Amino acid sequence: MTLRRVLHVTEAPLGGVVAYLEEVLAAQGNSPLEEVTLVTPEINLPALERADGRRMRFVPFVHRRGSVMGLLRLARLTVREARAARPEVIHVHSTFAGALVRLCRPLIPRTTRIVYCPHGWSFLREGKPALNRALALAERALSLGCDRIICISQHEREEALAAGLPARKLVVIDNGVTPRPAAAPIRREGPLKIAFAGRFDRQKGFDTYCEVMRRLGDTVQGIAIGRAIVTSDEVRIPPNVEVLGWQPRERVFELYREADVLLVPSRWEGFGLVAIEAMQAGTAVFASRVGGLQDIVRDGQTGQLFAPGDTEAIVAAIRSATPERLREMGQAGLARFHDRYTAARMNSQILQLYIEMTGKPLPVLQSRGNLEELV
Repeated sequence: MTLRRVLHVTEAPLGGVVAYLEEVLAAQGNSPLEEVTLVTPEINLPALERADGRRMRFVPFVHRRGSVMGLLRLARLTVREARAARPEVIHVHSTFAGALVRLCRPLIPRTTRIVYCPHGWSFLREGKPALNRALALAERALSLGCDRIICISQHEREEALAAGLPARKLVVIDNGVTPRPAAAPIRREGPLKIAFAGRFDRQKGFDTYCEVMRRLGDTVQGIAIGRAIVTSDEVRIPPNVEVLGWQPRERVFELYREADVLLVPSRWEGFGLVAIEAMQAGTAVFASRVGGLQDIVRDGQTGQLFAPGDTEAIVAAIRSATPERLREMGQAGLARFHDRYTAARMNSQILQLYIEMTGKPLPVLQSRGNLEELV
């Protein structure tokens, strides 16, 4: 018997989870797996074009963040797909999908293994301490409904252990992205260009980015890639910031190459995928000292780390940075990316985890003897 079918499930709209899925599905959709299926909100389909491999199948549904009906649709579709296709593995992504699928465990074939990736623990987000303790307790209880939990950074695993989750189920697999063809960063004369990429919400610190840009004024130029999705907070965008909205993935990498710094002022973060995307483009990363960003950015080497919301420190660091020093940081980040954060490494480790959980190999792997040749 071999590993044939994998079912992925998420309720997350756009952003880092979808960028992660694009990398994973692009590899698995062209692997020896017989079928790879994704249950996902329909809003994500345009962002997953690169993942349309010969083995891929999408099951879209209508869903908006906070919609109970959308979550019920996700649960119904997941159970239906699990019973019809009987996948060896269900790989579920993000908090709400993770909770629903694990609660539905009694309705899923017993032979199917479930792996859960939270993409950032809910109990580490801003909120009341009592609520976060309750969320940690819920994660401990729900861990009974899955076989493994993928932590996307070492920091995420350490926080899981501190919250009482079972060590035997926790596996660290760092996020990764596909290297683009080698190209020198695009540098221009004039003010430093400071980029932001992600949702325009409180978690991602878009308000901090705008305040930094407002204080720096005409000495810098800003590009903001993304838009608001999960918040209604109004943030006044300063005149030195150009809002570009969501962009195709390849265009995002070009924009990183045009920037001198990517600013990632998140208040909480499971990993921080945009940081390694910028490192792959040879761009320095200035980021909050939170979550996986602490593992990714080497303070003073590939960029700089700050306390969340510390606009004074960020402004001072940008003012003191020379173009030459930023280029040195960018090149150090590029080397670190190739050493640790490629999609090939990530996808190899994910497939190895599937094989370990199910005890079923991929036939092609037996002859090649190297998982990374698949990805």
